[in-house]
Amino acid sequence: MQSLKQASEQCAAEFWEAFRRLECTLDIGSESGFEGIDASLKRFASFKATCANLVRHTEVKHIRQRNALLPIQKLPDELLHLIFHLLLFTATDLRRNFYVWRISTLRAVSWSWRDLIDCTPRFWAHISSKDHTDFVSDALKKSLNLPLHMKYTGSVMHEPELAFLDKVFAHRHRWESVAIHEPQGELVQTFFHFPAPTLKKLLLSTDTGYASGGGALDELFGGELKNLEVLRAVRWKNIKWSDAYFTGLRVLEIEDYYMLDMGPIFNILAGNPCLEVLRLHFIAFAQYTPPHPIPSPIALESLRELTWTDVRQEVETRTGGRDVALTRILQCIRVPACSKFEVDSWLQDGSGVSPEELVRLILPPMQVAARTTSGISNLHPVVVDASFGERGFQLKASRDSRSTASFSVDLGALPRSLAKRWMTDQLGEESPRTLDLRLSFEYTEDEPSVADVIYFQQWESVTQLDIDGSSGSQQSIARELFRLLATPYDSANGVKIMPFPALQTLRLSNLIAFNGEDLVASMTARFSSDAPIASGNGVSTPAALSIILGDVTGGHPEEYFNKIRAIQGIKALRLFEERPAIDDISSILSVSDWPPPQPLDDVDEAWDQSATE
Repeated sequence: MQSLKQASEQCAAEFWEAFRRLECTLDIGSESGFEGIDASLKRFASFKATCANLVRHTEVKHIRQRNALLPIQKLPDELLHLIFHLLLFTATDLRRNFYVWRISTLRAVSWSWRDLIDCTPRFWAHISSKDHTDFVSDALKKSLNLPLHMKYTGSVMHEPELAFLDKVFAHRHRWESVAIHEPQGELVQTFFHFPAPTLKKLLLSTDTGYASGGGALDELFGGELKNLEVLRAVRWKNIKWSDAYFTGLRVLEIEDYYMLDMGPIFNILAGNPCLEVLRLHFIAFAQYTPPHPIPSPIALESLRELTWTDVRQEVETRTGGRDVALTRILQCIRVPACSKFEVDSWLQDGSGVSPEELVRLILPPMQVAARTTSGISNLHPVVVDASFGERGFQLKASRDSRSTASFSVDLGALPRSLAKRWMTDQLGEESPRTLDLRLSFEYTEDEPSVADVIYFQQWESVTQLDIDGSSGSQQSIARELFRLLATPYDSANGVKIMPFPALQTLRLSNLIAFNGEDLVASMTARFSSDAPIASGNGVSTPAALSIILGDVTGGHPEEYFNKIRAIQGIKALRLFEERPAIDDISSILSVSDWPPPQPLDDVDEAWDQSATE
């Protein structure tokens, strides 16, 4: 208590001295009239700001004194460096949201933390035009001679932008990463047309499609971009790809571009054999005539990620073309090390390319998903989610949630018969030890049959079955399914085998004409002690089953719920509730750093001046 009293007396004394000094400067009452009152209000505002800063300064000082005694202060600097880096930057070394607030808060904890952060130049090497001007000045000084990562976002207010660019322009010899979003006026020509010899990463983005003031690649940074390793262009239509020349690209990402020439893109791929990532989103390629004779496929031995979203080619008939662009690109490249393959497109008739030809070129999902990183065990089976829906066919494959290897195709309008044949070719020989298959079927009023489900009944790798009917689904859909799950089939060697012996989860939704007693009879027969339940893998009993029900209950689920739960072999029974998966939650919480969102306002990120003292 004595120490608290002394601290309070010291704080009071500091405030009294501050008020005494400020009283001399206010000179209240010496002026009259509108101008005098306005001047007095401004002095009051200055007094308020000074007082708030004094309070904050005093608070931070005493907090630092208290925190200096905490056990966390005994952590070694190496561990604190790691913790701070995780708090300030993402896994890809991009600064996190509220970066300035985070670093200001960490510095305010204690003097030792402040000194540690101030003496770590890499914590200060990331700056943005939205940062407070004082923070930018401090960052440029404390980052010493380290490479700079700079993001410029244009706005209608030119003065703050000009002040920011004036400061960072003197350090352009340190620019390693530059992000330009929606530049205004002639600032591009003034500040971004001069060479930046250490530039390795360039991100270009606009909301309107064209950058004012010039933005062609042969003009930016004096056209000296041979050392560029990362290029991402989002709606930056100033680029003439035929003039682009690179030899060391590792990442190429293009989004939202109409009538893009495919030839120059192939030239870029051929000229950058070390390319690791290729992403194309919402691209419409122009009509392309392959050279004659057709050259050998481009070998991209280092490519680990290949992503296409809505990529098409404008053909003369203008009735389609997505099939043409995808097929052409897959024909012209070879990617033996690809560990992330994503295609999302809607196939159309009249494109001149058959779906069979496109599907034949798609990479094998098991090979892609099985390419694990160090530390990921190969003992885990590859998890495959296959969905046959009204929109088309979707298939996702990955071995482990920690693995970066993944496979995903979403092909709208792909015939189900072709999708099933392709799955058989790619996955039919896999065992439950190597494959964990989860099937989902969506039925409409025009498809009252479960023939697609019967197609996979012999697959012992199926662990989950999801049936989603329509609001007008007939009762026969559910009855056919329940009969299937309870009726053994004759295998090739004449042995009676229970369908889906490894099935662990059954999800039923939107089967309005569903009859609970049919499900009771089906599960009773499936797990009956005298049922023939042998399987090709020697499984003696079907796996314990969890049943999840959606809009199928008919209003009185309690009438049969207890009967189902009493069946030996039923692990759980519950009603289905929509919840985002873990991956969905993480994607919601993880905000992409590029392209920058349109700002809600033009307020700079606060830079706490009291934390600098």
